[in-house]
Formats: sequence, C-alpha cells, structure tokens
Amino acid sequence: MVDSGGLWTPPEDELGEALQTAQVLIEEGRADEAGPYQQRVIELARERAGDRPDHYEAKHLMAATQYELAGSLNASGRHEEALAALHEAQLGYTELSDAGVLDATSFLADVRARRAMTQAHRGFGATAVLEMDGAVIAYGQLVGGENGIQHQPDFARVLAMNALILRRYGDPDLAVASADAATQLFLQLADQINASPQSLSYARYLCSSTAVSADIHAAEGRLDLALEADEIGLSTADTLADSESATDLRTLVSALTRKGKHLGIVGRLIEGETCLRTAVATDPETAARVSEELDRGIPPSLTTALENAEIKLGPYEQYYRLLALSEPAPGMTLATVSGRTDPESAAVRATELAELVRPMLVHDTETALTLGLEAHYLFAISSERESHRMRYETSTYAPIWAQVLLDISEAYHAAGRTELALDLAGWSAEVATALIPFTMTDGEVKDLAGACYRHHGDLLAATGDFTASQHAHDAAAQLQH
Repeated sequence: MVDSGGLWTPPEDELGEALQTAQVLIEEGRADEAGPYQQRVIELARERAGDRPDHYEAKHLMAATQYELAGSLNASGRHEEALAALHEAQLGYTELSDAGVLDATSFLADVRARRAMTQAHRGFGATAVLEMDGAVIAYGQLVGGENGIQHQPDFARVLAMNALILRRYGDPDLAVASADAATQLFLQLADQINASPQSLSYARYLCSSTAVSADIHAAEGRLDLALEADEIGLSTADTLADSESATDLRTLVSALTRKGKHLGIVGRLIEGETCLRTAVATDPETAARVSEELDRGIPPSLTTALENAEIKLGPYEQYYRLLALSEPAPGMTLATVSGRTDPESAAVRATELAELVRPMLVHDTETALTLGLEAHYLFAISSERESHRMRYETSTYAPIWAQVLLDISEAYHAAGRTELALDLAGWSAEVATALIPFTMTDGEVKDLAGACYRHHGDLLAATGDFTASQHAHDAAAQLQH
C-alpha cells in the first residue's frame, strides 16, 4: 500500500481516483492490473511538482507509487522494468530524507526488500539473499527503536519474504528460523493486523511464511511442526480465497497440496487423499507444481554441507569454527546470513569456507555450491559493512572471493542454472574491478581478474546481451596492456 508517511492526503480528483483504484486492485490480489493506474498517478504527481523543488508531497507520492508500480510489474513478469521503478523510488526517498522532511529508513528498507524479490524472480538469487538481508536488519533496528510497535507488522512481512528467498537460495536452517519468527509475530499481532487496511496483504505473507515452515520442518522430519504450520496456512488461505482472486485461489490449492502430502507421511492417508483430491480438482497445475517442489526436497544446510565435507575430505582444521556459524552471533537472531558473525570475522570464515569449495567440486557438487554461496555471502557482508579486512587487506581477501565466485558460477552454468550463474559472474566481475590495482605487480591476480571478466562476458552473450558482453571482454583485454 502507498503510505503517505503523514506528508500528504490523497486528493479528491483524477489523481486520487487512480490511486484508489490501484490500491483496491492490489488488495484484491490483482496487482498485475494496477500498473496503468499507478503510471497515471506518477504522471499527474510529476505535473503537479512541476519545477518546484520543494513540492515534497508530490515527490513523496511519486516515490511511493514507483515502489507500488514495481510490485505490479513483477506480477506481470516485467522484472527489469520493476528494478527501474525501484531505482526511481529509492532516489525519491533519499531526496526526501536528505531534505529532512521524512525519516526514510522503513521506506528504503521496503525498496530493498522488493528489489530482493524482484531479483529472485529473475533468478538472481545470490543478489536477492543479500538485498533481503539488509532489509531484515533495517527493520530489526526499527522494531528495537522508539516507535518499534508500529513497525512490527512490516517486520513480520519482511521476515516472511526473507524466508521465501532463503528457501531457494540460502540455508534452509536460516529460512525456517525466519519463517517461524514471521508466523509467530503475525499471530501475536492478529488483532492489530485485522484492523489494518492492509490486512489481506499481511495474510498473504502469513501464508508464504507457513509454507516455508511446513516444507522445511517436514523435510527435516519434524512433522508435528510441519502440520501445525500447515493448519495455520490452510485456515488463512481458505479465508483469503473468498476474495475470488486467482492468486489467492492458487495459495489455497498450494496449502491443500502441502497439507495432503504431509498427512500422508504421518499415516493419515484418508485425510491426506481428501486434501489432495480437492487441490487437484480445483487447480491441477498448481497442485502438480507444489507436489514436484516438495518431492525435490530442500538444499543442504550449512551444517549438513560441513558434515558432508568432513566425510568426503576427511577431518579438517576449521570444521568447528565453521560449525559455530550455525549459532547466532552475540546480540543477533539467526534469520539472516549477517547474523552468523561480525563483519571482521566474516571475511576469515568466508576464506575458510572457500578453501573447501574446489576439493568438494570433485566429490559432491551440491555440497560445494552450498559452501561457495555461504562464502560469497560472508565476503559480501564483510565488504558492505566496510570491515577493516576488506578495506585494507583487499589483496589478501578479494582474490579468494573472486576465485570462489568464478568456480561456483561455472558449476551452476554447467548444471543449467544460467540465471544464478550470471548473477554470480556479475559479482565476480565487480570483485575483479577491485583487483585492478594489484594486477600491475601480480600476474596471478591479473589472470584471475581477466578470467572473471571473460566468464561474465561469455554468460552475457549466452543470454543475448551482446553489448554488455563486449564491454566485459574489452575489460579483460585492457588488463593485458
């Protein structure tokens, strides 16, 4: 929903009508239809702002509507345009913050969270995990602040989004921790949320958090917790389905399928079959998709990957230090990668994880990829938080980061996961750029930076972006001069 932050009141004219229509469509689960109305709101607000740099009401309306437009574009599968809209929203909120007329912390966190979901839709899962990590941390700080109570429903929403992304691209142990925390918070805030104009949107996020909880608890053999999450999710989805939205109906079918599968596992066959028959009769395509996803299982957790590495490679010295990453750092809750350790230690632990990746690629690709992704996440968090090691010992840590990105990007590409491979290749090219000052005196670093640029260029060409591919290959060639 477009939140005015107290800066403006929706006008009673064409702009107000367009704004109201878009919001009604979003609440009804028809976000893909809201785009044209949102575009009109942006046009009219821009006209009203005109050449007045101090027309903050119109500027805030534009930023808020760009944010909502990104959601509508995502619902229509137009993810590149959604990223452009989110960039405009971020610029708008930053301008308002710099002008001192708005505390934009929550708005910028929301932009980051929606950008994470957009990147996940594109298959750029590594970027999505890190974007969402930042959004969760920002909301965690807001909830701990003076007006923390008012931010709690949105903290639950962001935790639910975080769980969805970690379910696909991160550690399932982190995903289920985030999902369980979101569900618990939604239930605690039920009265407040039910009285909110955004109650339907929050209910949809509750369904997504219970789905992640149920999937992972069931996969780990915790069927009692899985069925508890199923029950909450199914009850909520059943209420949502009254909206007659196709999206909400699919959510109900997903919940029925999930519960049916889990009832079957615990031996309650008749109840399970009833759920599955109802799901298939309502929407066979959605039921089949959810069944296939459940049959695929979950990726290995960091703990499992470390145990697998010890089995395949034999005992290794850093095992217990790395295993400690499965417990939250002091003062942190373990629902994000950044909750594993402090920024300084993150670079060291990432290096220790990276040492395992190449040997494991020979024995167990899935385990190697889990270890490589976790190494990347820790390097990226240490870099973003501007740790001493990443700023002043770049020549030590950046080559290790670049090499692990190159290795796992190549492995994902070989496995047919082109989007994630391209995402990681883009990161490797960025790290290669940080290596340029060291290429003058270190031939190995020069070769590594060139390999990162060329690999990124090859993947860009494979996906049809020939202009960007040429730029990447040109950057590699420049290193030879």
